[in-house]
Amino acid sequence: MTHPTELIFYIHGVTPDRRPTPHTGIYRKLHEGIGSVREDWPATFAGAEWGWNPGEDPPKEQQLLSQAQNQLGQRVLPAVERARDFSLNPSRLALNQLREITFYGFSDMFYYASGTGKESIRGELAKQVLTQVETLQQKEERPVRLTLMGHSAGCVIALDLLFHLFHPAEAPYTSHCYVDQTGRDESETLRKMSQDGRLQLRRLITLGNPLAAMAFRHSRVVEAFAAGEKLNPVHYGFLPDDALPGPRWMNIWDRDDPLAWPVEPLMDTSSGTVQDVYVNVSDWITKAHNAYWDSRAVHKAIGERW
Repeated sequence: MTHPTELIFYIHGVTPDRRPTPHTGIYRKLHEGIGSVREDWPATFAGAEWGWNPGEDPPKEQQLLSQAQNQLGQRVLPAVERARDFSLNPSRLALNQLREITFYGFSDMFYYASGTGKESIRGELAKQVLTQVETLQQKEERPVRLTLMGHSAGCVIALDLLFHLFHPAEAPYTSHCYVDQTGRDESETLRKMSQDGRLQLRRLITLGNPLAAMAFRHSRVVEAFAAGEKLNPVHYGFLPDDALPGPRWMNIWDRDDPLAWPVEPLMDTSSGTVQDVYVNVSDWITKAHNAYWDSRAVHKAIGERW
């Protein structure tokens, strides 16, 4: 039996840094942390870059996101501070912090939920993932087994990609086209590879996942939840596999992270392929969302289940 080549692929969320830099550093921090607790963890990895401009001229639309987020944040958050009244409300200290977290944490996700934002980001990610898959297959003529690791908005992007790749039926796939223009050829190639077994799924691992608050992005999902139904994990490639015990989707979250949510309430968990893993990465609501990368508890949780 031919063993597949393992591909670990990370997808970040948008950071509010005024001068964004490649995310290789945080990817490596998490990757090496997991490797320190699991001997067979792959030595190499790949990762997405989106939402900021690494130097392209002119930049693509999605590459302006971080800059736009910062420019608007520098105007709108001070405007909130300037509003004064005589109320004695100590909770406003926490509210000010929560406003900042909400603005920088969700504005990029609202962009992704828009038509043009979804198109631009999905097309770019399809190109980057396909490049890595084809590079591995050129070196070794074996199937590639993918582990997607998403943080924040990267969790939602990763799950949508898996639906595109592994949904078994053609009708929902065509009626909810993954991309219409940019990246269409690459996304079609990835789906074909997944459908014929050349691209397989090992795990989806999500950190600080906002999906519960972002769930109502398709009419079918609204109809399902309104009827009391849950989502089918098979549609995302989360199939039971005796050779891969444990969850196919592991969602790691901390309740002190105001953007993170459990996912078991969303999915049919009867097969055991979807699992929430609760960890304590920080007791500070302002720090928890970005504390997963170098958390020993996170490294251990992933290493034990991968």
